Amino acid sequence: MYLFFGTLCFFILSLIAINTVFDVSAVFSDKMKQYNVKKHDNYFMLAFFLSFTKPFVKVLRKIKSKYFIVYIDKIEVMLKTLDYPYTNLNGYAFFILQIIAMLISSLIVFFLLGFDIIIIICAGLLFFMLPYIKIYEQNRKKTAMIIKQLPNTADLLSVMIVSGVDFNNALIKISSILQGTLSKEIKIIISKVSFGIDVKYALNEMAEKYNLEQLNLFVRAVNSSLESGLGISDALNKISEQIKIENASVAEKKAHEAPVKMLIPMTLLILPTIFILLFAPVIISFVKTGSLF
Repeated sequence: MYLFFGTLCFFILSLIAINTVFDVSAVFSDKMKQYNVKKHDNYFMLAFFLSFTKPFVKVLRKIKSKYFIVYIDKIEVMLKTLDYPYTNLNGYAFFILQIIAMLISSLIVFFLLGFDIIIIICAGLLFFMLPYIKIYEQNRKKTAMIIKQLPNTADLLSVMIVSGVDFNNALIKISSILQGTLSKEIKIIISKVSFGIDVKYALNEMAEKYNLEQLNLFVRAVNSSLESGLGISDALNKISEQIKIENASVAEKKAHEAPVKMLIPMTLLILPTIFILLFAPVIISFVKTGSLF
């Protein structure tokens, strides 16, 4: 019993520690931008890790397994949507990070709890998946935020263009009004345009980065309207309405799925507890007195 609770506490503390490390790195990144500190002066550990993984990456690239390549590609798609320091990692380096986390956790469990092969394997698998879970959750939050903000962005663009503001200036104003992931992406587009990159090319890069159906639809409609020079306001209004309808249908679908999903925790957690409360006194009475009552 003590071993079980000790292992459980160890896992919980490890989850908190890993989450804190990722969050602290993000805070440091924001502070460096604030004080114009060069990244390589403060993130030498990341540079060391990347140089350390180079020979291992070369070996991993020789693996031609279909499932392994699909897994690496999936990681790289999620990494490119995240902020620094994730963007400096590729899928192979991230996979090596997972292996290192698995080995370190297995060693820690071995020294703390002894040679219990089941606990060591469970700890290794858990810590192998923790980095993946972290980037998966961050990617999911960013994509959900973009889908949520797209209708408002399209409406604001339509209103500003109807009022006589050109498209580029409308993007600048929207980036100062809105907050969140889409606002950051619009600021990136504005900075690219200021360096001479065509706005349609910058929009396509944003769409390729996230590969979301709603965002691709938005970008295609805007680019086609910019090329033709006609009907951009009407196109934005239609896109906004279509995305709102799709978001409402998704929310309705999730609402219908919620009762079914609730059956799993009820079956695994709530019902066993109820049975224990109901039948535990009867079982204890039977063990002590030999009768049910």
